[in-house]
Amino acid sequence: MTGDRAILAGDPRAAQRAFEDVAVGDRFEVPWQPTHAQVVAWVKLTGMFADDRRVFDLEAARAGGLDRPIVPGPISVIMLERLVADWMGPLGRIQSLTVSYRRAVLHDDRLRCIALVIDVHGDGDYEGTPEGAVSLDVSLENERGEQPVLGTAVVVMPRRD
Repeated sequence: MTGDRAILAGDPRAAQRAFEDVAVGDRFEVPWQPTHAQVVAWVKLTGMFADDRRVFDLEAARAGGLDRPIVPGPISVIMLERLVADWMGPLGRIQSLTVSYRRAVLHDDRLRCIALVIDVHGDGDYEGTPEGAVSLDVSLENERGEQPVLGTAVVVMPRRD
């Protein structure tokens, strides 16, 4: 963490960030605890994973060697997208987001959604974009210190002028 440069998503200073305000090492995070009710509502809404009982049934999850039902991967990605989008502000654009699932996220895990700025592309032309681009490492970290989802994102930020 870089001291006063660490900003929690949802902080009023995070409303619209300009490329010039970003530095390598900036870190930001939000807490998240996916509940059984949230997962069930998402499954009902999307129809995805409706036939995978490990997603909503404790006994099926335990039969699969898990302590609790699992949170479908797309929900984890949505949380990382939201983290990045809230941080960069409404005028920014997610150019890419890739993730690697390392282990299951479980219902009621106490998670930290984390992003770390690893590079700033200040030459004004990243993959044909006139704005500046920022590369981020993103992850979910649970209360056991595990990182079940790791990834990278590239966002295009507006310039101040």
